[in-house]
Amino acid sequence: MTDFLTLARAALAERLKGENFEKTVSLRIRDVGNLLISGDSAEISDARADCAIIADQASFEKILAGELNPVRAAMFGKLRIAGDAKTAMKFGALFG
Repeated sequence: MTDFLTLARAALAERLKGENFEKTVSLRIRDVGNLLISGDSAEISDARADCAIIADQASFEKILAGELNPVRAAMFGKLRIAGDAKTAMKFGALFG
């Protein structure tokens, strides 16, 4: 487990308070690891999900810091979405 995954999990836990994702989201951070969002929690896990959001660590750091909008990141090729796009949009709404 890397320090970034631990920090990202904690940051996501704050954003997920009061949320309830009916479907699962996997954040796949290239060369680092995966986080699984389910319900209102984030866990370090390689489990499959309904939607996968794939990017490098630098892009996820900017998204979590509020410096990069996830929709804009996808438009410019900074992240890729696989699976259920509606779930990805709901997840992206957590970041403004």
